[in-house]
Amino acid sequence: MNSKLRRASSVVVVLVLVGALVQAFGGDAAARSNREGRLQGTWRVQLNPRNCQTGAPIPSFAVLLSFARGGTLTEVMNAQVLLPGQRTTGLGVWSHTHDNAYKAVWDAFILFDSPVFKRGVQRLMWDFEVDGDQITIAATSQFLDPDGNPFIPPINTCASGTGTRFEDVEDED
Repeated sequence: MNSKLRRASSVVVVLVLVGALVQAFGGDAAARSNREGRLQGTWRVQLNPRNCQTGAPIPSFAVLLSFARGGTLTEVMNAQVLLPGQRTTGLGVWSHTHDNAYKAVWDAFILFDSPVFKRGVQRLMWDFEVDGDQITIAATSQFLDPDGNPFIPPINTCASGTGTRFEDVEDED
């Protein structure tokens, strides 16, 4: 009985060690492989929005987008047209469509009215094309009332943009 317990313990220890080694080396290999045509990671984006109906430009702004393994995303934008604290961080999902192309949809809450935006939800729908550490974007967004209904008349924006993969800071020892 004692030898069976030792044998079982040895098997468990070996499995734990193998799992730790696979995770350590597998995680590093996965991070490197994500650079070519992969969306996963964090991107610095410059967005150039416009009114979809009139084509009138809206001032450009910066966005940080983080695409996590498993298909979730987090977005923070720095749009001057929004008042400080008026809009929350955006949260949503992304998926691979084909080749180096991806799509994403996410929501952010507009917490209070301003001369430009009314309280409610901003729903963003973006398409991405990845080329190494560069990205091109075609984007639309729709503004919804607090119950999730489109405003009447509709408030929509369209945009194009480009981005660069956010790089790790490496030691130069």
